[in-house]
Amino acid sequence: MAAAVTLAACAGAAAAPGTGSAGGSDGGSGTGSSGGGSFGDGTGSSAPQTQQCNQSTKSGGAGVTSTNHQIGRTGPTSFVLSYETYAIPDKIEVFYQGALIHNTGYVGDNLNQGTGSALVNVPPGTATSVVVRVTGPNNTDWDYTVNCPR
Repeated sequence: MAAAVTLAACAGAAAAPGTGSAGGSDGGSGTGSSGGGSFGDGTGSSAPQTQQCNQSTKSGGAGVTSTNHQIGRTGPTSFVLSYETYAIPDKIEVFYQGALIHNTGYVGDNLNQGTGSALVNVPPGTATSVVVRVTGPNNTDWDYTVNCPR
């Protein structure tokens, strides 16, 4: 199962605080069996993997997975975050320049399958990317896509 998260991102380079948890998503962010670098992506590196906006959906499983999404402009701006966390709740957080700017809380259940979206407002800043961090328990799946700002 996977969850779809679409961010139509507009600005920011963010660094999410480290968690030391394992990653569990595709795109080289780990297997979920061991802790990663300071971003907890399971790769052993200190920075999350980078993905361009409007690229294919990022998906994963248990643990903490952080991904840097290039959005091509600085804040202030806004974008839409769409996600699918399926039947097991996952938490999706968006960071800009190290600050938390959006938190879905744990979303997903057997009724709505964790399908949702949110408008994320990016504050003024100099960064052109955001970091998305997904936290999920064992046996979970999720996906999301960061869409470029309009």
